[in-house]
Amino acid sequence: MTAELLTLNPDALVERAVASGLRGRGGGWFPVGRKWRAVRVEGGEPLVVANGAEGEPGSFKDRYVMIQQAGDVLRGLTLAARAVGAREAVVFLKASFDRPAAALEAAIGAASSDGLKVSLRRGDDSYITGEETALLESLEGRRAWPRPKPPLPAAVGFEGRPTLVQNVETLSRVPEALLDPEAFRRRERTLVTLWGDIRRPGVYEVPLGTPLRRVIDEQGGGATEAPGLVFPGGPAGPPLAADDAAIPLDPDALRRVGTALGTAAILVVGASACPVAVAASVTAFFERENCGQCPPCAVGTANLGRIFRGAESGEARPRDLHDLAEIAGFMYGHGYCAHCRTAAAVATGLAARLGTEIERHVSEGGCPWPGRRHPDPFAPRSPERVALEAALEEQLR
Repeated sequence: MTAELLTLNPDALVERAVASGLRGRGGGWFPVGRKWRAVRVEGGEPLVVANGAEGEPGSFKDRYVMIQQAGDVLRGLTLAARAVGAREAVVFLKASFDRPAAALEAAIGAASSDGLKVSLRRGDDSYITGEETALLESLEGRRAWPRPKPPLPAAVGFEGRPTLVQNVETLSRVPEALLDPEAFRRRERTLVTLWGDIRRPGVYEVPLGTPLRRVIDEQGGGATEAPGLVFPGGPAGPPLAADDAAIPLDPDALRRVGTALGTAAILVVGASACPVAVAASVTAFFERENCGQCPPCAVGTANLGRIFRGAESGEARPRDLHDLAEIAGFMYGHGYCAHCRTAAAVATGLAARLGTEIERHVSEGGCPWPGRRHPDPFAPRSPERVALEAALEEQLR
């Protein structure tokens, strides 16, 4: 498959990528063909980076694809490099990703690379390292802090060279997308990670556009109790109510209802959980994982976390919700990367969806539902994340 495609000239490969409609699976869902074209027009000595620094809570699909489909990742990387005119490529992983690294090293040794020089590099385990410009900073030997944009990596990336940074799942889908763009567009599939209050947590491949409820029921075996909230993209957007689970698994459809697909780390939260506790968990994630570079993000995420912790405990003031809107409004237009903007969007979405519950917590001085669970699913070693890791180990045996 790859050999046939490598007979095409770079412009033809770019046009096939555009025609396929393939979009990036790193969370932003940006059209791949447009990204390739932006790098190609720069000329110079471009570099391609396969981003395997997965870090979203509840997302294991990139590690899964690197272990199970390392050859596909390398084939896609080779085609992407030819399309943008690169003779050098880097596969970037986090320091702890030993098993994906071993699979990729074996694939690199066995692959026919069309003269492409491919190396594997590993960075630290911080969440922010997966942001594409922070990744480039790490590659250049500096602290993994996002860069201000513009310029974009397509113009000024690694060591000033035009650089294509592409998620590893995206690259694994490139050969199929380029071989028959029309067929790929008709039957495009994506990997999802199911976790939380679900019978079969793990990584699954599903057609884009499948209703969320069907994914939960058919791939995940259904929820372990009546669902209360569903986060379709982990921390990438506010949750949906259980009644909204008929919405299709599609980035555009989810954007229209005020949330996001992100890396498709679908968290199911049972109705026995306090929703305000879960909101406090996700805002604590944004507070914990901000890199500290941008004051609006560092201060803003700390304040959002404080407000939601206060709401859960009943110690928040009525004014805090007004302050939340003001803080989030300032955060929207600031920060070097999407962390600041996403935290603001998720916090305002949570406040809108859970307004009544939050008000009751504040007015009654704590959770008004005795016996409700107060989970913290977005914490680093939460039971939900530990259960997912165990399920993934079973899948990979």
